[in-house]
Amino acid sequence: MLIVIALVIILAVVLIALISVVIRYQMQQRDIMRNEWIRRDVARRRRIRISDKNEVFERDNYTCQICGISRDFLDDLCPGLGDYLLLEADHIRSVSQGGTGRDVDNLQCLCWRCNRKKGGTRTNEEVRDMIDYGIDYLQGDEE
Repeated sequence: MLIVIALVIILAVVLIALISVVIRYQMQQRDIMRNEWIRRDVARRRRIRISDKNEVFERDNYTCQICGISRDFLDDLCPGLGDYLLLEADHIRSVSQGGTGRDVDNLQCLCWRCNRKKGGTRTNEEVRDMIDYGIDYLQGDEE
């Protein structure tokens, strides 16, 4: 009789341990799926379609909205130089703050230097106060 009680107790402990392992595994799988969903959602909001990017460049006349450098300005200095200006479409309200790449009104044309300085935390005004390059400095040399 004592052996049967001991076996029942051991079986109950093993069953409880098995149930806890299964529950922990399911919770881990749920967390993995949630993190994957969040990662995909952020990637989807960050993505900017080529057509939207071209529309933003046309709207902003291929001009950086912070430093003011443009393809036309560089072409005036040296024909063909404007083709080497690296312009990027930037989120005005960053993805980390809830912005999205689907809204063309949330996008702006920036040169690569201004876009790197802006990152996901600074505003255009903050970057404008930090820079020591751009159209104002280039035009200042001509005077």
